[in-house]
Amino acid sequence: MKIKKLIVHGFKSFVDRTTLNFPAGTSGVIGPNGCGKSNIVDAIRWVLGEQNARHLRGKLMEDVIFNGSDARKPLGMAEVVLTFSNDQGQAPASFANFTEIEVARRLYRSGESEYYINKVPSRLRDIVDLFADTGIGTRAYSIIEQGQVGWLINAKPEERRAIFEEAAGISKFKHKKEAALRRLEAAKENLTRVNDIISEVKRQLNSLNRQAKKAERYKALKEELTAADLKLAAMEYRRLAAEISETTKKLNAIKDNEAALGAELSAKDAMTEDVRSKRSALEAQYRSIKDAIYELEKEIQNAERANELARLRISEIKRTEERVSRDIEELDCARQNALIEQEALQKALTEIAALIARDAARLTEVSARLEALTNAHKAKEEERRTKAADILKNASRISEIRHAIQAQIKDEEYSRIKETKAITELDALSRTVASKEEPLSRLKQELASTLSRKENIEAEVAGLRGSLDGLEKTVAGGERALNALKDDFSKSQARLTTLEEMEKNFESLASGPKAMMQNAPPPDGFRLMGLLADAIETNRGFEKAVEAALGDKLQYILVESHNEGMEAIEYLKLTGAGRVSFAPVRETRQLSAPVTVPAGIGFDGAKELITEVRVRDEFRNVVNSLLGDVLVAEDLSGAIALWRQWGANGVYKTVVTPDGDVIAANGIITGGWGAGEGLLQKKTEIKNIRASCAGIEGRTLSAEAELNSSRQSLAAAKSLLEEKKERLHAAEIESLNIDAGLKTLTDEALRLTNLKTSAQTEIRDAAARIAECHSKKASLSVERDALEKEVTLLEDGMNAVTKAISVIDNQKDALLATVTEIKVALASSGISEGAIKRQISEKTAFMEESTVKTAVKKAEMEAGLDESAAKAIEAAENKTRAEELLHQVEAIKIDEIKLSETLALISTDMAGMENSAKELKARHSEMQELKGELSIELKENELSIANLKDRITEKYGRDIAQYSAEADGAGQEVRFAEGAEHHNVELDIETVESQTRELREKIIALGEVSLSALEEYNDLDKRHQFLVDQQTDLNKSVESLMNAITRINRTSREKFMIAFDEINAKFKDTFPRFFRGGKAEVRLAEEVDVLDAGIEIVAQPPGKKLQNITLLSGGEKALTATALIFAIFLTKPSPFCILDEVDAPLDDANIDRFNMFVKDMSQLSQFILITHNKKTMEMTDSLYGVTMEEPGVSKMLSVSF
Repeated sequence: MKIKKLIVHGFKSFVDRTTLNFPAGTSGVIGPNGCGKSNIVDAIRWVLGEQNARHLRGKLMEDVIFNGSDARKPLGMAEVVLTFSNDQGQAPASFANFTEIEVARRLYRSGESEYYINKVPSRLRDIVDLFADTGIGTRAYSIIEQGQVGWLINAKPEERRAIFEEAAGISKFKHKKEAALRRLEAAKENLTRVNDIISEVKRQLNSLNRQAKKAERYKALKEELTAADLKLAAMEYRRLAAEISETTKKLNAIKDNEAALGAELSAKDAMTEDVRSKRSALEAQYRSIKDAIYELEKEIQNAERANELARLRISEIKRTEERVSRDIEELDCARQNALIEQEALQKALTEIAALIARDAARLTEVSARLEALTNAHKAKEEERRTKAADILKNASRISEIRHAIQAQIKDEEYSRIKETKAITELDALSRTVASKEEPLSRLKQELASTLSRKENIEAEVAGLRGSLDGLEKTVAGGERALNALKDDFSKSQARLTTLEEMEKNFESLASGPKAMMQNAPPPDGFRLMGLLADAIETNRGFEKAVEAALGDKLQYILVESHNEGMEAIEYLKLTGAGRVSFAPVRETRQLSAPVTVPAGIGFDGAKELITEVRVRDEFRNVVNSLLGDVLVAEDLSGAIALWRQWGANGVYKTVVTPDGDVIAANGIITGGWGAGEGLLQKKTEIKNIRASCAGIEGRTLSAEAELNSSRQSLAAAKSLLEEKKERLHAAEIESLNIDAGLKTLTDEALRLTNLKTSAQTEIRDAAARIAECHSKKASLSVERDALEKEVTLLEDGMNAVTKAISVIDNQKDALLATVTEIKVALASSGISEGAIKRQISEKTAFMEESTVKTAVKKAEMEAGLDESAAKAIEAAENKTRAEELLHQVEAIKIDEIKLSETLALISTDMAGMENSAKELKARHSEMQELKGELSIELKENELSIANLKDRITEKYGRDIAQYSAEADGAGQEVRFAEGAEHHNVELDIETVESQTRELREKIIALGEVSLSALEEYNDLDKRHQFLVDQQTDLNKSVESLMNAITRINRTSREKFMIAFDEINAKFKDTFPRFFRGGKAEVRLAEEVDVLDAGIEIVAQPPGKKLQNITLLSGGEKALTATALIFAIFLTKPSPFCILDEVDAPLDDANIDRFNMFVKDMSQLSQFILITHNKKTMEMTDSLYGVTMEEPGVSKMLSVSF
């Protein structure tokens, strides 16, 4: 999937629609700073799904839209379209059949964002999945900026894992694991909630079971009473009551369905994730098959090409054999002709040799006579040259002496001037040297002071750096501790909210107390003082003991007096809300004296239970009446022994244990503990959680204060360190300036001293030179006069010798003419002789050469025949190999088709699952909306009930709560007690009232009966079973998610270690190639899970010891990071790689190595380089130039090579 084309419109500085076509190989993007080169990288990163504006060098995502310039208005949209070639089918299976894949992204100023794949609207997730584990992505190593090179070196070992994980191809597994963990957490939360609800439902079932048996009889009597008491109004009341009941059921059902849908959604998500994992595995297998087919087809092509080359070579060898045969025949014929010509030339050579001998004898005679004259001539000429030389020598010497005398005169004058000047300069230099001594001393003192101050600052900087490291660790530890506290607070707060919600809704109460507490009494009616459980506080560890002793009594409702209790019971009877016990706080019988453990009775830890209970004074009588005669022992065996000892005195007491075991006064033992927690335990838990939350909040505030203090200290330390660095830099600059000034002054002083010495030397030399000039002038004048006399005598002798030489020259000229004539004849003969000899030699050489060529041609023919036979065999083998490979390709293509069909089926299943999940989510939303509507409807019906009560009270003088909600309209027949006759509804009022009183007495005789107990029991039992099923489904979902996470972890570890080892091996190879030696490796942190271990980089450049990379120089770090990046790229090459000024920190030598690596790897991947380096530009196959002729607007120019 290489980049084929990039279209940018309205993105940052690219205002106009700009198209860049990137060929395979290497492409360069160049241009001056600020012209918009890096905007191309930002555009590619943005279209691949980047969501962080800071990574695009902006503050808000809208910053990528062109914001206008002096000459142009802002645009309303930014668009980037990136086209990939998919010739080799490397895309995911759903896109494998496309030769091109186009990804587009648009952003409007309104904030709307659009994504497209092949012009089809898509989600950001689709684009991320498209490039998962391909090395392509916003954080992948396919896009590397200069800052990332430094980040790779300076990052923490844990942060450095990201690029290794991308190379290992486990990024998508990591995302899947995170999604699975989120679903697992949601499933666990749902499971906890369902467990709490099941616990409460079980407790309510036990309570309802005792009341359900009376329900049928009570319903029959209530129906008769209601039919007699109410007519049309009763029908309305029944309708409203039924609607309230139905609404309540619907609300409960909706809540249950909501929990069920949550569980089903979790299960669906787990199944979908499992199918998606299988599809990913099949897609990887599909790509492997495609790669295998591609490799086999390439081998077939190679075999066919080799076969064709062998056939062509055989034909060529045949043509060569024919040509060589013709050449041998031509060589034989030429050799015969050369032999005939050689014999004729040998005869001509004999004749010319005789002529040359005759002319040579004559030349010898004339040459002897000429030699005698020449010797005489030479003697006279030598005599003349001697005399002339002597004359010239003396004349030259005379001239030299004259010039020497003049030079001595001038030299004497110059020496006098030089002496005067040197004396003046010496005086000036002495004054200047004296003036330099004081500034030189002052600068030396300043330099010593500055260097001392610099050393002090360096020591302070080193100390600050140590403190800074400690503060950074403190801040990091504080952040971890604060996050842990916040997590604890969130968990505690969630649990507290659940418990408070259950307490607020009285979820733990039986139906009667629950209905009584939820439905407030009339304003003018009785007053409820709360539950007994709310009036009691226990010491820590005795909650179960008190709950075991009191049992359902904890649900007693406290009232002022018996009268209040009677009114409340009457209210319950009329409303049919259930059965409740009321405790009148002012009229409750108190024990005459609290029970105490007699001396000698009891064991360690035995005490009165009332001593572990705290209660307000107004409720103390009630609590004492219930717990005053209850004892507590350490365990059940102790309780039984205590009960027996009391019994021995004729008094049997109830004894409980802190674990909730009970031995009643009658000896019955109750033990064990049900699921869930009791009222007191929940109240204690709420109290403890509140205290815990308060403590956590306090610790959080303290931790935040400490963290802020540490951060402030860290910031102050950093600020102080920067200040010290600036002072250190200033001191360094100051020391350098002072040192430079000191050096200048020292050099100047040394120069002046040298000048003084030179001036003194010149004065001495000038005086000596003047004296020397006087002496030389006198001696030169004497020598000049003697030489002039000697020259006159030599000139006379030379004239006589010149006349004798003239006579000899005439005789010599005549003989020279004769010699010349003879030599011309000899030269002509010699030329002819040489020509004939050369021809004979050439013919001999030709014949020898033709003989050798003939042998070579014959050997060439024999070698061609051997090669032709070998090529024939090779052609046959290649043909057989191609046929075998073709059969393999056909077999693999069958597997490819089957796997493609399987992938299609899995994709269809996944689509079905996703649609099903969408439907479930829609149903979940509908449930929530319906729950709100039903809650409003319930409130409206309750208000109608209240209005109906007022209306019936005014009409009949009685409360509607006394009536049953079931009645028919006028004309309905009413069924009375068993055996009674049916009467018409038109019976007079007195008869109806009498029958009503009779029915009421029968109902009262039944005692406490919950009207809806049976129905509530059945409904609650169904709900309990439904919740148990949901619990099972959630447990399965949790197990499935745990298995999926285990599989993901196992696969991730395997893939990561394989990639890590391969990257390490490649790194060990690339590092010495960049450094021309040395060694390096990457290491995993020890004693840490592979999936969490940090990655250390250790390097040893040539000539250094093995050390951590942070200790290397800046250049070594950059080169090491580059070597590691290339090692990762060699392990899993991305289809393309964008390098944004990565070569900037490299010198020329390393640039050449860098370019060599890029050129080699461009055979595997496409490279796009943003660079300023000329050598990198020369290496690229094509160049794009970015210009900004118009301010704020980027333009493109392209050059291909």
